[in-house]
Amino acid sequence: MNLSAYINIIFNGICIGGLYGLTSSAWSFQCGALKFANFAYGASLMATMYLTYFGIREWNIPAFIVMPLILIFNFGLGMLMRKVLLKNENRGTQIITTMALNLIIINLVTFVFTGFPRDMALLEKRLYITETISIGATQFTAFCLSAVILIGFNTFLKKTWTGRAIRSVVQNRDAATLMGIQSEKILDQAFALSYLLIGISGMLLITMFQAEPNYGNYIQTIAFVVCVSAGLGSLSGAFGTGILVGVISALIQTLLGSQWNDIVLFGLFIVILLVRPNGIFVSKKNVAKTF
Repeated sequence: MNLSAYINIIFNGICIGGLYGLTSSAWSFQCGALKFANFAYGASLMATMYLTYFGIREWNIPAFIVMPLILIFNFGLGMLMRKVLLKNENRGTQIITTMALNLIIINLVTFVFTGFPRDMALLEKRLYITETISIGATQFTAFCLSAVILIGFNTFLKKTWTGRAIRSVVQNRDAATLMGIQSEKILDQAFALSYLLIGISGMLLITMFQAEPNYGNYIQTIAFVVCVSAGLGSLSGAFGTGILVGVISALIQTLLGSQWNDIVLFGLFIVILLVRPNGIFVSKKNVAKTF
């Protein structure tokens, strides 16, 4: 392959990696910053992909109606999970209950929508940088939206009263309560907001990947690799690591073949954990200061 081919591969990896970064940032926020162990994350993402596909393709509902409805659904699901499944702060209980919810969602989706893979079948247009170097329009759009959404979410956490309240509760719940902040209410809102990120990620993922019942488990594994490698709680770190994972994965599949992708990727993940146990972008165990 010539240099142009490698540049195309890297561009493709960057765009997909940006989407991985957005997808992983919600899980990083939940597990790293909010300290909630949510193992129904991947299944929720997969369900969002199915709802987007069926709403637009099968039920012929306009996209501008489907998208807000899905975001409302995800916000409500996040709020319900926080009040019911994650109310108990014991990590073991959270893991078991959310793993059970993961199985329920997968089987419910399989029962209602069948296990047949679904995709939007979008005709990919190419944006040509030079005669030999181009990038997919859908991929580039998804990357830009992922970056803008994550920047917006970070700005929300740093500049708004609710965002500052979330940061205060994460850093010291007792002190935040003494300052008049309703900690439980703020945590409910924060977890529900993280599910808005899941909704947006699912709608973007269905434009490039097939939705199938077990896809959520795969994307949750990728999110786990990205988040732990970056450092739990680091949203910008998750985005940057997602891009790195996307590029590495694209190069592995091109040079070695897709069968080597998971082997090499998880091998590198183990090396990172050995060298940087707290993550690439986190030097201390206190993750409250990272987002």
